[in-house]
Amino acid sequence: MLEAVPNHRADPLTSPAAPTPRLSALETRWVAELVRRHEEHRGVLDDARIHAEARALGGDLEARVLHRAAALGAREGWCEAVLRWHGRARLLFFLAFGLALVLGFGAAAGVLGDGTRPVNVVWTLGGLLGVHGLSLLLWLASIGVQGRMRGGLQQGGVLGRVWLRVVGVLDRGAAAADLPAALAGLLGRGRLAAWGVGAVNHALWFAALLGATLGVLALLATRRYGFIWETTILPADSFVSLSTALGALPGMLGFPVPDAATVAASGDAPMEAEAGRRAWAGWLVGAVVVYGVLPRLVLVLTCWLLWRRGTRGLALELSRPGYARLRPLLMPDSERIGVHDPERATLQGPRRQANVVRGEGGAVAVALELGDDLPWPGVLCAPAPNGQAAADLAAPPSWQDGGRLDSREERRAARERFARQPPPRLLVAVDARQTPDRGSLGLIAELADHAQSIRVWLAGVDASEVGAAAGKAEGRAAPAPAARLRQWREGLAGMGLSAASADSAGQGAAPAGAAEAAVVVDAAAARAWLEHGDEA
Repeated sequence: MLEAVPNHRADPLTSPAAPTPRLSALETRWVAELVRRHEEHRGVLDDARIHAEARALGGDLEARVLHRAAALGAREGWCEAVLRWHGRARLLFFLAFGLALVLGFGAAAGVLGDGTRPVNVVWTLGGLLGVHGLSLLLWLASIGVQGRMRGGLQQGGVLGRVWLRVVGVLDRGAAAADLPAALAGLLGRGRLAAWGVGAVNHALWFAALLGATLGVLALLATRRYGFIWETTILPADSFVSLSTALGALPGMLGFPVPDAATVAASGDAPMEAEAGRRAWAGWLVGAVVVYGVLPRLVLVLTCWLLWRRGTRGLALELSRPGYARLRPLLMPDSERIGVHDPERATLQGPRRQANVVRGEGGAVAVALELGDDLPWPGVLCAPAPNGQAAADLAAPPSWQDGGRLDSREERRAARERFARQPPPRLLVAVDARQTPDRGSLGLIAELADHAQSIRVWLAGVDASEVGAAAGKAEGRAAPAPAARLRQWREGLAGMGLSAASADSAGQGAAPAGAAEAAVVVDAAAARAWLEHGDEA
């Protein structure tokens, strides 16, 4: 029985990664479908640590989605559920294979009888191959009609579908209802599900027909049978033609077949001659093997090979909403680069260049690691009177847009540009919702080396809300907006970017609280300083 795996939730940012069971490529994508279906119907399973690991892994979107799904599946118990489902399915398949062998043997004993009555060769062959032939025709028709339509797991043959149903009935785990649906969603494109279920279906039929063949051989070897054919309205020549046609392929493979005289004689009385009985026995066994066992064996191998080829090329349908929403999380347009060198006791502060005081260029604004929901430079520009979207606004003539500084190449180009043409005023917009790290503060210090005056604007927060939250935090831990603001101010002060160092190349100690002057929270104040300087 499939049991629910205990789920002890912990803080996703601090809890260690759950051990991920070893899954095949198909099983990993199956788990990804489970995660997608769960998130679309029951809510998102976001985990910042897993997302960071997936981004660090690299590769295309599917590789990152699969890594995320495997980690979430291990945490939620779905990986173990898939592995147990597979184990149960294999066990039931082998049990069904053995049962089909036994039933085939029993069918042979039923149609041949105990030897006290002659064996009607037509009824015997029909009893052994009739249902098999009908089911084979229906399977071929279903494959032709279905084409490449989405059919889920409702393809592949009756025995294969019964096998899947029994596996599902025996599953009492928490994910019992989701496992088949997720597998159907994964295999529903094209005929892949038909090949997989069809391989099981034909394998069970192969076992039944093999058991029937073994049963016929065992009974013919231990009992004495006489063979006859009977008719009331058909001419004898029709049975001669039928036996000759059905015996052509077995005869090519070396099976003995009765000649026309033996067939004609069997219509008058049961064939008791030794040579005639051997010919009819060889004809019967050959027909079961050639028209029953071998076709099913060929179909088993064909479906299995097509299944293997299809699963090797199987890919997630990333256009589905459940996967599409993961693109900005796992493959963002810009990522925090971070630093890898050991942390220093103190951060390197600005080192003013001699030509910075002259401020040869115009005022410039740049964006450092802004979130995708903060369009640049529209987030800094004043709203247009006609309601024009902020994302469509361009920098006004009073200052220049220095662009976004998210990649190493963009940062290097900015440093080279400001070294050649230092701006008199430089505004660096950062995402206030992020915690300042040494990489960001170090870049601000480098940019301050090439600007006469610099300000850091904390975008993404409301100045009034930050002030109110800070006023209510007396005696308690500061709320997130106020805490982030304090961290930025302390970080800038820690590297010496005070009011004095931010506004001139002068020497001397910075006055108390001067670091706060280098930080701007209000967008209007940032824009006014950028356009008019300290006169605003």
